[in-house]
Amino acid sequence: MDHADIPKIQGPRFDLERLQFNALKLSQQADVGPTYLRHNGRVAYVVMTEELFDALWPDTQRVWSLDEMPLRIDRLLQEGLEAALSSRSEAPKM
Repeated sequence: MDHADIPKIQGPRFDLERLQFNALKLSQQADVGPTYLRHNGRVAYVVMTEELFDALWPDTQRVWSLDEMPLRIDRLLQEGLEAALSSRSEAPKM
């Protein structure tokens, strides 16, 4: 009798001590869903992409300074400003 292949509930866990060897795998797993980073055998960090974090924990009060603004947020801001300007009936006068 064969055992059924049960899908994994969570992704692989990575050790902080071996992160230099697994950084690429960790980033690929973080794109799929949250993964765990262990330190001294204990889960120390949950790693996920910023897009996934925003979907899981939306925060309308989150504010970025211009110096600390990640490139993705800066791009979204620029796209939003361009969309707002293009939707106006008349072009802004400078």
